[in-house]
Amino acid sequence: MYKILIIAHGTQKAETDDLEFIVKELANLLNKKVYDVQYAYLRYGNPSVDEVISSLKEENIKKIIIHPFFLSSGIHVAFDIPKIIERIQKEYSDIEVLCTKPLGKSKELVYIIKNLIEEVHQTKNEKH
Repeated sequence: MYKILIIAHGTQKAETDDLEFIVKELANLLNKKVYDVQYAYLRYGNPSVDEVISSLKEENIKKIIIHPFFLSSGIHVAFDIPKIIERIQKEYSDIEVLCTKPLGKSKELVYIIKNLIEEVHQTKNEKH
């Protein structure tokens, strides 16, 4: 069994956090239980990455797929997350850790932006 861990920066404004919604939708899309798709924050917010990793270890998970919830390969994607992966592999050698590309490296993101533009354009045209 494997778990998915979405890692985001976090924000000091809890009301702007949509990760819970994304985790639920992703679990549904993947036909997984919500507890099989978790999220954690690098900086602001709870749970922290360390908290989630510890809880996953207690569940005897054999594989974690990490998705960096970032648009680009900035410092968190290029340095912080690889350090987290290295630490997991060192502390928990029996857990395989895989990591996806950040969102901005996905061609599908262009289609999402296109749909959002069309949606707002259509909504504005319907009002006139």
